[in-house]
Amino acid sequence: MKFTAPGKAVLWGEYAVLTGAPAAIMAVNATAQVSIETRSDQTWHFSSAGFDSPSVSVNEEGETLPTAPTTGFTAAVLQHWGIQHLNELCAGMHLHTDSSDFFSAGQKLGLGSSAAVCNATYAGLCHLLDKEPSLAEAQQIHRNWQSGKGSGLDVAASWFGGVITYQNGVAQPFQWPEDLHWQLVWTGKSAKTTDHIASFDTWRQTDDSGLLDDLSALSSLLCEQPTSNDLLKQYQKALFALDQSAKLNIFTTEHLSLVKLAASHGLTYKPCGAGGGDIGIALSQDKDALEKFRSRVSDQNFLLLDLEMAKHGITVKD
Repeated sequence: MKFTAPGKAVLWGEYAVLTGAPAAIMAVNATAQVSIETRSDQTWHFSSAGFDSPSVSVNEEGETLPTAPTTGFTAAVLQHWGIQHLNELCAGMHLHTDSSDFFSAGQKLGLGSSAAVCNATYAGLCHLLDKEPSLAEAQQIHRNWQSGKGSGLDVAASWFGGVITYQNGVAQPFQWPEDLHWQLVWTGKSAKTTDHIASFDTWRQTDDSGLLDDLSALSSLLCEQPTSNDLLKQYQKALFALDQSAKLNIFTTEHLSLVKLAASHGLTYKPCGAGGGDIGIALSQDKDALEKFRSRVSDQNFLLLDLEMAKHGITVKD
């Protein structure tokens, strides 16, 4: 059987969500796929595409959970359940993970690949062991894998699909305006989210500037008025001010170039990640202006991501 889960892009609310403010997240149709085939020969085989890791085979003489990167989320899920040996799972299994949609030329795009792979793997193993899947449990497994970091919004977005708001661990469906158009752009640099969250936590303990309060208030307002370009511009500026203060490197040189390029066409562009690179998004109700922006982005060798909203979250296929 095949289990799939989509990626995500944070529209607004990054960092603000860690303080209890709402964030808006869109699931996108970059999809992680996990295929599970049970076997009867007491052999377990793990392989992957996209994420570059050697395949692993384990026979009946070595049934302890393997530690190779290919088996990372399988081991994380089973350890969460207290399963320490593969032969407690089944007589044998071939599990293949395909996260190719989340990479370009071997580099990670920053679309939530780990959350999508975690969800798809978790759903598959729940099906195999006849367990009822739970978003809260999937989030806990992913958080453990990230050494306790993160809000869980990426797992929730991948779990439900569509656009959601996420606040204090609760996800709600969000009606995306039909006349609000968007374009995701990859800067050409991959980033590691957990490193930036740790830096943010350190800054937050000593800061009394009110910058985070400003960002949180604007995120709340955008969830109520998503088509307000004025609010979006204010949010972008507030995120930039927080970035400068906390030194998170959210607005990299590449992102700043895209901010200026978008502004020259009357658009607002913002980074979507926690910092260091990855993707950004341009938003506008003006389709023509967005199309001109796309043309200029291509000329400057950034990567336009040909993605659509993923209307569904985790899916199961025979």
